[in-house]
Amino acid sequence: MIFPAIFGGENIEKNNRTSPDNAFLLPEFQPEMGRTLAVKQIFVYFQNLNLRILIENLRRGLVTRGNWSFADDLCPVAHGMPSGHVVGTLRYLSQAVDLPRACHLAAQEMGMPPRFLERFVLTWDQGTLSEQWLLDQLEAIWAERLADAAAVQAVVAGALLAPPGGAP
Repeated sequence: MIFPAIFGGENIEKNNRTSPDNAFLLPEFQPEMGRTLAVKQIFVYFQNLNLRILIENLRRGLVTRGNWSFADDLCPVAHGMPSGHVVGTLRYLSQAVDLPRACHLAAQEMGMPPRFLERFVLTWDQGTLSEQWLLDQLEAIWAERLADAAAVQAVVAGALLAPPGGAP
């Protein structure tokens, strides 16, 4: 039995999504020429230590383009992988199969949509993004994390100082 609602047909419902012209996007989520949003959509998935190492490696010029790794240097996205074995698998997939397949695996490892990752990797490898520009974007992400941590600490400290029952 073929289900028209799944495979298409005369009775299939039309997509009722809102038109982009009618959609409202908060200013903090509006992309800067389409690049800033893509960077945030990738690097917010990084653990704090991975993000700090990437920032330091960018400062020292120890990142690579055109491959997931070269000698001891990693591409920015490879800094977020859970192990060197995964980076090796990504190198193999990129060379033996294709970059989209490798990006799909990397996105699965990071828990993110593959289309953002593939777009970033292609743009990075083409040299369109400078190391300094990426460093600035990552520093902004790090600053947001520090501000969030400070806010949580303030709430925790306030809760510890507040008298029981919440009365002043």
